Amino acid sequence: MAKTFRLDFKARLDNLAEIRDFVGISACELGLGGMAVEDMKVCVDEVATNIVKHGYGNGEGGLSVEVFREADEIVVRIVDQAPFFDPKYAPRPDLSLPLNDRPVGGMGVHLITTLTDGLTHAAGPGGGNELVLRKKIAGAG
Repeated sequence: MAKTFRLDFKARLDNLAEIRDFVGISACELGLGGMAVEDMKVCVDEVATNIVKHGYGNGEGGLSVEVFREADEIVVRIVDQAPFFDPKYAPRPDLSLPLNDRPVGGMGVHLITTLTDGLTHAAGPGGGNELVLRKKIAGAG
């Protein structure tokens, strides 16, 4: 049976480092390496930050993070109870603008879709959101 790592966190900005470390260590143990681990940590940090700031509005809430392997991919599932938000409806950034002319923020979904090999979203089992990120393991399979 495949190993699954799972932890629950209070949705707070001061927990972001612990969430990143948990994902990084778990992904490494499951076979992900190098920059792919760093990519996943960046993506999970972005997701968790958005859950804290936008989902819960810096109020009380929680999120759970699972890391497991499916075939040649590492999968990170993040579940929260924040109001439903489907990232496919997030405004797309205008990448044609020079960096100095771009508004602050708004790059998260673009960053996540660029750094992962898959992003899916669904309503969480008890409401809220379930976001699944996938990253292929180099040389696996």
